[in-house]
Amino acid sequence: MVDPKTNLRSKPTPSVQSGSLIKGNAAIARADTEVQTRAYELYELRGRSDGHAEQDWYQAETDLRARSKEL
Repeated sequence: MVDPKTNLRSKPTPSVQSGSLIKGNAAIARADTEVQTRAYELYELRGRSDGHAEQDWYQAETDLRARSKEL
C-alpha cells in the first residue's frame, strides 16, 4: 500500500503467525518483479528512450491491477 503523504510503499505489519510474514514479503517481491518486467516492456515499446522510468512504473502498476481485475 502506498502512503499518499510520502508516496512511498508502507512496510507490511508483522503477523502473529511465523511464516506469514515471509509469505507476504515473497508476494511483494513477486509483484515488484512483475511490475519491473512490465515497465521494461513499456520502455522497449517506446523505443528505449530514457527519462520515463517513473511514468513506465506507474503505467505498469495500472496495467497489472487492471489485468488482475479481469481474472
